[in-house]
This record gives sequence, C-alpha cells and structure tokens, in this order.
Amino acid sequence: MSLRDSRALMPPSNIMGEMNASLARPRLLAADLDHIAAPAAAPRLYRRAWRNGVVLGDVAALALAFGAAVVLLWRVTHMRPSFGACAVAAMLILVSFAAHGLHERSYAILRRDEFYYAMAVTLIAGAVVVPAFFILDLSWSSRLAVAFGVLFAGVLVGAVRHIVRRVAGDGRVFVAPRSIVVGSNGEAHATAAWIERDPRARADVVAPPREDDVERWLSALCCDVAPTHVVIAEPISGIRLSELTRAAARRGIVLAIAGEGYAHVPSVRGLVLGGSTLVELGLPRAGSTWACGAKRLLDIIVASIALAIAAPILALSALAILLEDGAPVLYSQARVGRDGRIFHIFKLRSMHTDAEKKTGPVWAINGDARVTRIGRFLRRTSIDELPQLVNVLRGEMSIVGPRPERPLFVQRFSETHPEYQERLAVSPGLTACSHLYMSRNVASDAVAERLDYDLFYIRHWSLAMDIALLLKTAAEVVFHRAA
Repeated sequence: MSLRDSRALMPPSNIMGEMNASLARPRLLAADLDHIAAPAAAPRLYRRAWRNGVVLGDVAALALAFGAAVVLLWRVTHMRPSFGACAVAAMLILVSFAAHGLHERSYAILRRDEFYYAMAVTLIAGAVVVPAFFILDLSWSSRLAVAFGVLFAGVLVGAVRHIVRRVAGDGRVFVAPRSIVVGSNGEAHATAAWIERDPRARADVVAPPREDDVERWLSALCCDVAPTHVVIAEPISGIRLSELTRAAARRGIVLAIAGEGYAHVPSVRGLVLGGSTLVELGLPRAGSTWACGAKRLLDIIVASIALAIAAPILALSALAILLEDGAPVLYSQARVGRDGRIFHIFKLRSMHTDAEKKTGPVWAINGDARVTRIGRFLRRTSIDELPQLVNVLRGEMSIVGPRPERPLFVQRFSETHPEYQERLAVSPGLTACSHLYMSRNVASDAVAERLDYDLFYIRHWSLAMDIALLLKTAAEVVFHRAA
C-alpha cells in the first residue's frame, strides 16, 4: 500500500489548551498539505444497497455453521442437539456483529483481514455464550454443538465477507467519499477541487450555517446530503471543536480541517480524501479508561497462557544462543513507554554482543550483518520477542500496540513528525498494526507509513481489533511473514 512521505511540520506559535478554541487558526490550502502523513486506512462504510446483503450473508453463514455443528454431533453421538440453543447462540453472535458496527462498515485493511475480524467478534460473543450454555441444564451434545458452532461461525462469516469483497470489488461494496466543504471563499472551492481529483469522490461547497448549537449546525449542513466527511475550510464562530468532533462521530461523519493549525494536537492525523491531504480530528479510543481496562485484562490472560506455552521454546533458544555465541542470553534495552515513561525491554539476544560498540545506536535493517546465525532464525520466527511477555505482565507493555522505540529515535522522529508523540498515548505492544502490514525492519525514512498504521490503530481501537490483530499475528508467524 503506497502512502505519501511525511515531511517536517513547522509547529504553530500558539498551543492547543483544550482543543476548544474556534477555527481561527493558521491554515493552508489543501494543495499545500502534502507534508501531513496520510492514513494507512480508515473504516469504510458499506453502500446502503449492500448493508442488507451483508446481514443476510452473516445470517446464512451462521445458519450453515450451527447446522454443520448439529449434524456433526448427531453423526458422532447419535443424539440430536438442541436446535433452539444453537439458534439463540447464532442470534447473540449476530447481535455482537451489529454492536461492533460491522454491519455498517468494515475495519479490515486487506480483504483477507475480514476473516480475522469475523473470528475476533465471534470469539468475543462466544466467551459469553459458551460458558452460559455450559452452566444451563442442557445435554452435553447441545453444549458441544454450541461450542463448535461458534468456531465454525467465525470461519464461515469471515469467508463469506472475503468472497463478497473479492467478487463484487470494493468499489461496489463501499461508499465512495462524499464530502461537504464548509466555506464560501476560494480556499473552500480549491479544497473541493482537490478532493474531486479522485473520480470516485464528490465534494459540495456549503456556506457555514448560522447556528450556535452543534447538533443544529450539523443538521442544517447535512439536510440535503448524507456526507461521509465534513471539511472545514474557513473559520467558524460559536462552535467548539471538541463538541463538533463528538457530534460528527455520533453521526458516523469524519471531521477534517483544510489547514495545519491543529497538526500538533493529540487525536489529529492526516487524512487523504480524493486528491487532497487534510487534517482529521478524532477522539482516540485506545487511550480511554474502558480501553485500558479491557486491554489490561486481555494482556494478563494472553501473556500468562503464552508464557506457559513458550517456556520450553525459550529454554531451547537460550541453549542455542549459548552454544553459538556464549552469554548473555538475554539483553535489555531502554525503550519509551506510555506517556513517555522509560522502561527496559527484554529480548533473546540475536546480535553479537559488540553489535553497537563502534557505531552506537543504529537503526536495524533487513540482512543486518550484526545478526548471528541463530539470531536470524529467532528473528524470522519472532521467538526473540517472547521475553517481552514479562514486560506485558509487569504492565510496561501491552500485547497489541505501537512497537516500543528507543528514546533517541523517539526524539528524532518527533522532530520531523510532531504527531509521532500520539503513539505514547497507549502502552507499546508486543505486536502492532504496523508490524503486521510492513516489514519488521524498515528503513528509517519509512517511519511516516509506520506511524500511519499506529495512528489508525489508536484512533479506531476496539477489543475486536486487538483480537483480530492477535489472530493475524499468529498466522503471520506460522507462515513466517512477520519477520
């Protein structure tokens, strides 16, 4: 996926305060904003004609999944599992999909990611449904039918969604960008023209409504058009940005500004819309209280299980390192964690002990000559990262989150990419969105693209996204694509 390079931003002279100021800030034409990083992806809305089809596809896949589970158990046990229990479980899974918004939009960056998201949401529902049905006074065949049905459902729902996107094409499945550019000056028309450089995108220029109430302001703006984006291209009075951002989010509308005055504000990120690069305002989800609690619970469960399973692998790896290159087996290195706190990360040593003796801190690259023979295997299989499970249990890291970086590089990247600091709003992760969609070792000049994936994760976090990325990580490691 090709993205625009991000160049240095000149920091504005004024500071944000609380993001409640009016829009009377320095702005540039959208044509001049190529230095703002473009997002790796964004949740895409289904076309209205496809939404019912998506629901029907899910219903068909769930019916097939639980039907297959019933037939399987009937053939094995010669007992007829309860169809009612399976129907209730299927309905609860369907409700879970609706609650996660997956009947309205897709968060899958690649088509095959539909499988991971379907499995993630199904497992979340199954974590409630399966124990509840085991507690109820049901036959053991009915309980097993529900458990197998949940597993089959995730696979089949994901497969159906993947096939639909592949056969129909994303252009027919998803809504093309439809924007309202708020403004009555030349800048508004220039912004609209840049957006419409993408032949699929449409942009209407509308004068700012004369309303002080945010909801009425948005209603007046969207009375004739159902936009996917609202772009502010001139100062507006009487409207607070924080209120406008929340109101737009409730309507499923992306709010953006044709200017750079807020490029330093947390939750602000680049947005490519048509042929224009804009500044998107949003409310980060990964740093919320609910997100932190849910992530911490998931971290403890996954890290404890993974560490118990990985113990023999770690022991054999440590022995291999000792035989090839001697002690030490582990090494620790200072990294920047949440809110800029410094902690020491643990890894199995994959480089020679004097790897940075002459050069000092150096950005790792593919084919690095400093890596030992056993180190190449450990890095290709990501086994060298397993000791970080201890960091996760200690609360210094999370299972999923932006990869932790060394203080020197954080300082360097923050100077050229002010939005890089937004990565510090969440705990760094053992696996990351950028880690999965890009090479493990990328050139330092690709940091803008890596940052885009990290900001996408922070901006659109959900528990389902964490589980989906975990499933994708497992698949990438098994097929040796995560190194």
